[in-house]
Amino acid sequence: MAPVNRVSPAILERLQDISAWIRAHPNRAFVIFGGTIILGLTCAIPAVLQAAGFGVLGPVAGSIAAGWHSSLGLVVAGTPFAFLQSAGMGGAAMGLMIGSGAVIGGATIAAALTLGKERIAGLASSCEGAVNGALEKIKWLSGKS
Repeated sequence: MAPVNRVSPAILERLQDISAWIRAHPNRAFVIFGGTIILGLTCAIPAVLQAAGFGVLGPVAGSIAAGWHSSLGLVVAGTPFAFLQSAGMGGAAMGLMIGSGAVIGGATIAAALTLGKERIAGLASSCEGAVNGALEKIKWLSGKS
């Protein structure tokens, strides 16, 4: 079978429609893209945990998780390592991570589809203000303000 060297006119027309919509609604497109990224990353959580060595039976020998575990000694409940290991074993932490990502990503996309341009811009401005405030707090706590 010979390779296809051209794009179907119907596909090209749909891509042009999408491009025009993005130019007409840049804020909504940005928020939809962000929500889609969040949803995609949420789906990758189990694979990332497994790749790091947080296995269903505990830390996998020779992995990043095993190295971290050996440096800690006794792992206390509620620590980041315990949380990630719980998620790797399919415990409540996994449900929390995937559930949170799905809710945040879905809500982001829903907001982009339903809110007006001005409200989306205001939401983005509020988020930017919250992030800047948190960074200033971190600088102040570290003595670098």
